Amino acid sequence: MFKFNTSVIVPTLAVFLLPALPFAQAQSDGHILSASQLHGKKILIIAGEPEKDHPNDDLLVKKHLEQQGYVVTMGTEDDDASKAAGEDLILLSSTADPREIASKYADSAIPVFTWNTVDYPDMKMTGSERHTDFETLDPVQDFARAFTMLYGYFPNVTNPLVRELVIPRSQMFGTLYLQPQAFGWAKPAPSADIVVNIEGETTHAAVFTYEKGATMYSGFVAPARRVGFYLQDATFHYLTAVHGEAETDPNLAQWWVGLKLFDASIRWALSPAVVPSPYDPGALKGKLAVAAKGKKLLFVRRLNTPEGEESDDHIAEHFKELGFIVTEVDQTQPDTMADGQDVVVLSATNSKYKMSNKYRDVKIPLLCLEGLSADTLKMANRHRFVDYGEHGEPKESEDPPEAYLEIVGSYHPMAAGLKPGYVKYLKEADVLKWAMPLPSAVIIATLPNSFHERAIFGYEKGAAMADEFVAPARRTMVPVDNPAFDDLTEQGHALFDAAVLWTISEPAH
Repeated sequence: MFKFNTSVIVPTLAVFLLPALPFAQAQSDGHILSASQLHGKKILIIAGEPEKDHPNDDLLVKKHLEQQGYVVTMGTEDDDASKAAGEDLILLSSTADPREIASKYADSAIPVFTWNTVDYPDMKMTGSERHTDFETLDPVQDFARAFTMLYGYFPNVTNPLVRELVIPRSQMFGTLYLQPQAFGWAKPAPSADIVVNIEGETTHAAVFTYEKGATMYSGFVAPARRVGFYLQDATFHYLTAVHGEAETDPNLAQWWVGLKLFDASIRWALSPAVVPSPYDPGALKGKLAVAAKGKKLLFVRRLNTPEGEESDDHIAEHFKELGFIVTEVDQTQPDTMADGQDVVVLSATNSKYKMSNKYRDVKIPLLCLEGLSADTLKMANRHRFVDYGEHGEPKESEDPPEAYLEIVGSYHPMAAGLKPGYVKYLKEADVLKWAMPLPSAVIIATLPNSFHERAIFGYEKGAAMADEFVAPARRTMVPVDNPAFDDLTEQGHALFDAAVLWTISEPAH
């Protein structure tokens, strides 16, 4: 049985007294190193002075990290940023005064792991509005809401951090605290990966990460990896864990995840960041040709219509030139046409009202060029102009035509090596579609000045989509409206090819 020890501060309240047995860990995906591989890494903890009437867990965190093999140094909120020179990771505790820390470490090329929620805005990890962009809750003042922190929801079990927890794809959540305690949540930028969300709010992130090169708030680009975590001053010892015989029971070991999540987040922050390939459209096209050779591609379009017909013909020709074996079918044909194919591409000439739910359930990768079909494909929820919409469509959009996209996920292969910021996507401003995918999607590009309007994004196989639909294979959205393929710039073509390449590539796991 569980033994709760509240008289002694320990790194967990879920303790088994039987001899410890090993529990199988998930295989690293190449981005997260093991504790043994990171042995000797140097960590600086920036913390406030301990107060007699307000105990904190900073020294307990230090001890735990040292037991993991890290070399830990304590610093104060008054230290200059140069204190971090030579360190491998900076930890910002909630005990440090956020007004003193401010943006001191925002520009640091050293990874930062922080549970100083109020400092998130200065770190460019969230917007600046308390209760809207971030929030801290106290169990005395917010007792009922504090209960929600017992359960953290995993919006994407394919996330590398979640995979480290060995979470089954059927599991929605795990326990983070054993008792209602203080915590912080944040609403990160589109480029962030939300590892855990809470309170039934998909954007209330308890744990979230930014890859190096990801666009954070106010156009700020992450100089190194960043992690936001839900801890507060004296809650580390409430993180859940199992020991002993329980570790051999997956139903328990996969459930009590608070401490494992903390450890995995530390290791992710310390592991090498993703290094994107440089922008080289020719090399990208060459890689795509190698990957495409002999693959069977089903191109679903509106046949025998003047609307976008020439553009669709050119898309099909492009696929054939790359080496795909292309089959073209009309939107009215059954989705059994996908049987035996390797990938499906849905043209923007298709009518979502004639397509209905076709191809949503296919077990092979799918690339959609029509943003308005996001809801039927479970890529977004169903409220038009809220969950999906368009710019530049006469009589159907209040927003003007647009030619540019903003790259926010420059680290990802689908960004084609393009730098963060605006990129000219179309030669002339025209219709561009967008959708608001679920937190499990990886966001590559948004529409300019439209933070929530995501233009290029993808779901990994196994990721939770709208209405808890699980992606049967990779799912990708790229806006290429009816005639737009012929109007793509060089950068636009590179983004298109990069999206195709990612879609047909094998998932990491």
